Amino acid sequence: MGLLDLLKKLPSVNELKGGLGEQLAKHYAKTMTDTLVLHDILIDGSDEHTSQIDLLMIGSKGIYVAEVKMFSEATIYGDGKRSKWYYYAGGSKYEIYSPLKQNAKHIEYLKEFLKDFGDIPCFSIVTIICRDLKVSNINPKGGEIQTVVCNSLPAMKRAMQLIAKDKPAVWDNDRKQAIFDYIQSNQYVGKDARLLHKQNVIAYKERLENTKAEKICPHCKTPLVLRKGKYGEFYGCSNFPKCRYTLK
Repeated sequence: MGLLDLLKKLPSVNELKGGLGEQLAKHYAKTMTDTLVLHDILIDGSDEHTSQIDLLMIGSKGIYVAEVKMFSEATIYGDGKRSKWYYYAGGSKYEIYSPLKQNAKHIEYLKEFLKDFGDIPCFSIVTIICRDLKVSNINPKGGEIQTVVCNSLPAMKRAMQLIAKDKPAVWDNDRKQAIFDYIQSNQYVGKDARLLHKQNVIAYKERLENTKAEKICPHCKTPLVLRKGKYGEFYGCSNFPKCRYTLK
């Protein structure tokens, strides 16, 4: 059975709601024979935060870290260099936080979580199931493809193949299994852990909004200063370059 046949067996977008990670995990466990798949992973991050990752695929060339969003009737506009993205649905414009930057934070936390395994090659996969997707500045010009943004499950599979192309294998099956077992054994499980994570995310967003209003860096607690950049004026941490937080 080919990939297209398997994709036809996947549920519709509406049916995926509430079980998207599980469906994706089952799908990629079948279609990517050289990967070990985990979904809905909750791990320790940094700064007393936790990170909830939609989908992890541990392959011979590294770990594919997937962030999955659903905006089935929307058109998404984004820029890899900016924190604010937008989507249009029902004739209205809405603002969302960049899924690319969100997934970059997941990868940062994952690398710290797996630091005993050395330098972990991680690739960012952002899949936004939507009507249309227009995103620029995803990878540095002329550099290796480490990040992809796509708007369907078939595109997600092709994107992973594109990332893997010409990259050397770095892990054998034993190493992949060891990483898989470590994540599975050391992740947080249970409703209480996920409820606490959700509460912490809400509290963090509230603190962030407060520091934005006060023009204070949420990381260093130092004043933000007005700077000029390629895309216009923005507020940046006065502790730059040690801290690169910006408020655009």
